[in-house]
Amino acid sequence: MTGASKTRLTFKKIKLALLVRSHTSYRISREIVEKHKLDKKLNSKELQKKYLSKKAIPEISRLSYALNLPYKPLWKAIVLKKFQSLSRRALDKEKIKIYLAIENELIFLSIARNNKSYFKDSDYEEEFALLSMAIERAAGNSLKEIKDDFIFSKQLEVLQRKYTYWYYKTAYRYKLPTIRIVPFILRLIKD
Repeated sequence: MTGASKTRLTFKKIKLALLVRSHTSYRISREIVEKHKLDKKLNSKELQKKYLSKKAIPEISRLSYALNLPYKPLWKAIVLKKFQSLSRRALDKEKIKIYLAIENELIFLSIARNNKSYFKDSDYEEEFALLSMAIERAAGNSLKEIKDDFIFSKQLEVLQRKYTYWYYKTAYRYKLPTIRIVPFILRLIKD
């Protein structure tokens, strides 16, 4: 295997591993499970037998084509909730860690928004507000040990700018959809 094809393979593995742990994947899998009413009582072998073909769940096939990712690992992530491990060859480990922290906060905030337990203000109904809240929470989690409020607020501002840059840089580098693109992807893969 040549160096270029090895790099491309590693790139696609990292892209898939990041995508299946993202808010985008959470939203898409939720939509697909609701639409196809996947039986949670079936084990993985029965699910594979019933739904693995590209015609059984065409949304995953369209998503695979649109994002240029292999079908079977994407299907496993969405239907079986089996995530591919993150490659050790990733170059930007700290940026990827921050990206995943922000994506986890986005998932938490979207669940809270659906439960209406966390949101009192209508300003936070917008997707961009969710992203800024997720970045703020991820930056705040990095500053847990700081006790002084003034130092905390100054460092929080710096980390928020840095994390925003890293989030978009990682999404751009691995060609990952951000929260703003999720509605378009959902429209694209629907009938």
